Amino acid sequence: MKIIQPILSVFALCALLITPATVNALQRDVVIPRGTVVQVRMIDSIDSDLNRAGQVFRGTLDSPIRINNQTVLPRGSTAFVRLVEAKSAGRVKGRSELSLQLDRIAVGNHTYLVHSDIVNFRGKSQGKRTAKSAGIGAAVGGGLGALFGGGKGAAIGAGLGAGTGAATRAVPGGEQIRVASESLVQFRLIGPLHVRFG
Repeated sequence: MKIIQPILSVFALCALLITPATVNALQRDVVIPRGTVVQVRMIDSIDSDLNRAGQVFRGTLDSPIRINNQTVLPRGSTAFVRLVEAKSAGRVKGRSELSLQLDRIAVGNHTYLVHSDIVNFRGKSQGKRTAKSAGIGAAVGGGLGALFGGGKGAAIGAGLGAGTGAATRAVPGGEQIRVASESLVQFRLIGPLHVRFG
């Protein structure tokens, strides 16, 4: 009996030490550096003629983000993309524009706010020759973000420079821009991202 009591005391002490705080202590912060490219496969579509600045749209990480050969943000993690600016071409003049920014990434019970660059997509000015049919990719100038074709029915942007492009949908009165569901949008971190890992 005298031997059992010290053993039970040791188990009780271990149970007290193994708390949620102890488990959290085993985790560590991993820093994803500025400049890291984050590829987001869109779930929701975005349309310059229908959507407005401030709206948030869903996507998923199309490829994992790895640090020191360890996956810290797995492929398929939920990504939220914010529409920073939306302009619809007028019937007589104007240019359609969409500006997107990666807002946050959710993994399990954790959500991480993201500081990314702003990806801009621009249509042709009204008055110039527009796309002859819906879903034709329009080339845009260098320095803009990248949009790549998605799945069935997704418009595919023609790339310039470092893979830039915009998906467009021609409508009467001006060329509207549409980022279709399953399109791949490439963002770049402009600040480090701290992720809880372990």
